[in-house]
Amino acid sequence: MMVYRPYKDDDVDDAIRLIIDVYREVLGREINKFVRDEVYRFLEEFDEELDLFLVAEHDSELVGTVLMDHSNPEPDCCNMQFLVVRADHRGHGHGRELVTKGLEFAKEAGYKTVELTATRDFDFALRMYERMGFKHVDTYLWQENEVLTFDRFL
Repeated sequence: MMVYRPYKDDDVDDAIRLIIDVYREVLGREINKFVRDEVYRFLEEFDEELDLFLVAEHDSELVGTVLMDHSNPEPDCCNMQFLVVRADHRGHGHGRELVTKGLEFAKEAGYKTVELTATRDFDFALRMYERMGFKHVDTYLWQENEVLTFDRFL
């Protein structure tokens, strides 16, 4: 049975490993330092009213994550980061559920917009974002990858 819940302190290492594994699988390379640095920065600045770290758990095993982060320079906008679902759990609506719960949190927290970035390598996620109302607003290069920025108004 799939359970979606806020993270606990003892989830952090498993969540970082999961994010690193999914990024390695999709990008074909390691970005371990970036993932660790971003997750720890997020946790250092974590504010229960403005941030959400949600995990998806199946049979007590972490299989998905999403972070809603208040660090966007626009005060009414939050960043959706590290939406990942382990490969053997994709295609069952778990990513969509994590996004839905993240958007619900953002709206309740008073945000007007949610922003996310993703590389073209995450084509399966890009299609889902567009189906869920996100609009492509910008493209830039990061570490030789084309990164797309999407916004969604709440």
